[in-house]
Amino acid sequence: MKPHDPYYAGPSDFEIDDPSSVVACRLPKPLHDKVMAACKAGGMSASRFVRETLQAAFDKGQVIIKPPSPVPAKMKVLTRDMHRLYASVSNNTNQIAKRVHFDHLNDRCSDKTYAAVAEQLAILNRVMVSRLPP
Repeated sequence: MKPHDPYYAGPSDFEIDDPSSVVACRLPKPLHDKVMAACKAGGMSASRFVRETLQAAFDKGQVIIKPPSPVPAKMKVLTRDMHRLYASVSNNTNQIAKRVHFDHLNDRCSDKTYAAVAEQLAILNRVMVSRLPP
């Protein structure tokens, strides 16, 4: 068959110029079932079906790529290390708060100690928030 033949379905898996680029994705079960049914009806492999479907969508201008949601300005300044540090401190603060609360409920910690720790944690929270970029 030739490209001008109405039954020509595009190049076979062996006629592709550069078959070395691989793209893999997961599909929800209903979509996977539809793809496999279309492949069976068309007598083609899933790879070929996906290639031809994507090419047709690009050729017709039907592919819409949405830009990523904007990142808040203050988060752009935070580096990966700073973010990890804030997350670690927040996690540790939360563990301390839970433990003191548990101990206070079980009479292992006095009201005075409980109040002092709560005050220190509140101060630490204010300091961390104040150090975030504007």
